[in-house]
Amino acid sequence: MNYTAEEVKRGVKEQDASVFRYLYRKYGKMISGHVFKNSGTEEDAREMIQIVMLEFWNAVREERYQEQGKMDQYIFQLTANNWRYELRRRRNRPSSDIEQVFLSDIADESEEHIASVVVRDHYLSAVHQALGTMEGVCREIIQLYHLQEVSLQEVAERLNYDYNNLRKRIFDCRKKLKNLTEKLLNHAT
Repeated sequence: MNYTAEEVKRGVKEQDASVFRYLYRKYGKMISGHVFKNSGTEEDAREMIQIVMLEFWNAVREERYQEQGKMDQYIFQLTANNWRYELRRRRNRPSSDIEQVFLSDIADESEEHIASVVVRDHYLSAVHQALGTMEGVCREIIQLYHLQEVSLQEVAERLNYDYNNLRKRIFDCRKKLKNLTEKLLNHAT
């Protein structure tokens, strides 16, 4: 089923699972394809889809996203900006992650496989439920940085964290959120 832009906005605000499934089906492959074309792994693609969908949900909810017939471009721009930021963050990391270097050399098995893994019923609901179960600093970091879009520097200041340590911590928190989300999805099936 296809949705109009207004139906998508309304569905996102109402947290309609069918609209979220539609968004993942429509944009999951495009997001993962961009990540793969720019040195990303399967795990990177799954994480980037999650990040982009969270940011899109937040933009719609806060009415920062104004539909002008350009939803595809908006989601692509979110993808490109977030992936560029992630690559810059990795490039600026003092030590290289050997496993990451080897993984980036492995050829993609199938973009369709990734899309089918990522596109599950109630995925975004599971992300929000997982975020609700997170405790402490990780929950606060994700809420500030991804949902409230507070700069990483400001998050570091608010939480009294060293900026460089926070950059590593946010990656760990995303991974924790991803694992909690997958656990919820596995229990639901």
